[in-house]
Amino acid sequence: MKNILFVLSLLMLFSCKKEEVQSEPIEGLQVINSLNQFNAELESGVAMVFFHATWCSVCQAQRPAIIDVAQDTELSDVYFGEVEYEDYPAIVEAQNVEGFPSIIIYNDGIEVERFLGGGHTASTIKSILLSLL
Repeated sequence: MKNILFVLSLLMLFSCKKEEVQSEPIEGLQVINSLNQFNAELESGVAMVFFHATWCSVCQAQRPAIIDVAQDTELSDVYFGEVEYEDYPAIVEAQNVEGFPSIIIYNDGIEVERFLGGGHTASTIKSILLSLL
């Protein structure tokens, strides 16, 4: 059992290797750069925030699904934001984000769903968002 826990710990530790990858601004996905902005944007309505690190390969692999939902016209009433871990650690800490990527869905400022790690499809994320509209 200890060996399994050790192996799992190593996998989690090394799942995101630090590689400098520049992420371009995405239409429909707003960069959140302060805790005040975060709180104001999520105060009312449905919102989804993508917490990531630009150097994280798992985060980069998850990004296309995030872009798909952010640009989906059926979700035009949803606020889509992203928080870069290294640039805004205060926001990450305030939301108790402990790993990357993390996708958190809010309704009127209250967390209703949290996806951890990669591999979450646009259709899964979209269906949850649509159920809140």
